[in-house]
Amino acid sequence: MQTNINRQELNRRFKLVFEQLIERGQIVKNHRQKSKSAFAEKLGTKSHILNLYLKNERKITYEQAKKLCQYFGVSEQYMFQGIGEPFSSTKLPDPEKRLRMALGIDFPPNILFTNTEAFASDTIGVDLWEENERFRIPGMTGDLVAFYINGASMKPTIDAGDMVICSPIAGENDFEEDQVYAIVSNTCVWVKRLQKCFDRHGKWTHLRLISDNHEEYDPFIIELSEVRRILKVTRRITGLR
Repeated sequence: MQTNINRQELNRRFKLVFEQLIERGQIVKNHRQKSKSAFAEKLGTKSHILNLYLKNERKITYEQAKKLCQYFGVSEQYMFQGIGEPFSSTKLPDPEKRLRMALGIDFPPNILFTNTEAFASDTIGVDLWEENERFRIPGMTGDLVAFYINGASMKPTIDAGDMVICSPIAGENDFEEDQVYAIVSNTCVWVKRLQKCFDRHGKWTHLRLISDNHEEYDPFIIELSEVRRILKVTRRITGLR
């Protein structure tokens, strides 16, 4: 069914729903839990990408439209077929439903739990979830990866035995220097702060990996060609083991 949907019409309906969500108080400027950025995160994207949808410079994806319906009670018939109204009622979801949504009860687990060895191998990818343990943390959306940290190179920010939850970055523009990332190469996974390194022509060719425990661990540089994927460390969970 989705392949027959006009993406331009889907995006037009998304823009209308977005304005109605503002009117309904479900998107509120500078509100920690209801901001545009928080809204974008629930759809599995970023605020600047959302702005492109609203300007018709890019089109919302089918999966994001599906999440919009799940999280905000938007009619799927309206979004995908243009039938009826965006909301079946002018009222917000009842308190019980809002609580279930907040607890993540109505949505499938989206965090893949693995180990660094498997994550670095060719047998598993960020988008391959079926044969691995998964779980959900309320408020965390998108396809995420979790694993335990070995070693003390990132102390005191991250301790050995902590679990980190990581989100794949969409592209180079989402990369922020000096933030903590998981870097997956062909042989291993590092969790470090990153800096870009350029050649004399201004081309990004290498990454400088920096440990927070810099007294014991020196920075080192790897070629960008060695990197298979980069994921942003979005949450640290400690005391699990």
